[in-house]
Amino acid sequence: MVLGTATGPERSEASGHTGQSGTGGLARSNRWLADVPTEARIMNEEPFGPVAIPNRFDTLDAAIAEANRLPFGLAAYGCTRSEAVAHRLPVEVKAGMMTINHPGLAPPEVPFGGIKEPGYGTEGGSQALDACFDTRFVSRKA
Repeated sequence: MVLGTATGPERSEASGHTGQSGTGGLARSNRWLADVPTEARIMNEEPFGPVAIPNRFDTLDAAIAEANRLPFGLAAYGCTRSEAVAHRLPVEVKAGMMTINHPGLAPPEVPFGGIKEPGYGTEGGSQALDACFDTRFVSRKA
């Protein structure tokens, strides 16, 4: 999400940049797609692969509405200089994982999992063990 009014001519197709993955051809190259229209296929499916699709919005409300528009909620990334925005994003954006102002999303000691169609539950972190236990409360008076 990029807040601010888009400048320049309206575009009907996305512009892109390719980076090198450094894996000797075993993975897709990194992709950066800009000015992607909402009706584009990649804006309406859950993309898997190294792709970033920054878009401009006039308001934070519009950006959050777009982030929540689809039934996918695995991961979300936010960049901001505003403390108010940094507090609002993880509350209002419906994603199982969110990182703000850095790319580190999946170290092994933290839970990894989505909400909505990507699935429920987590892998990694102590939360991954929850499925192995039956948590119960027992109260007894002697």
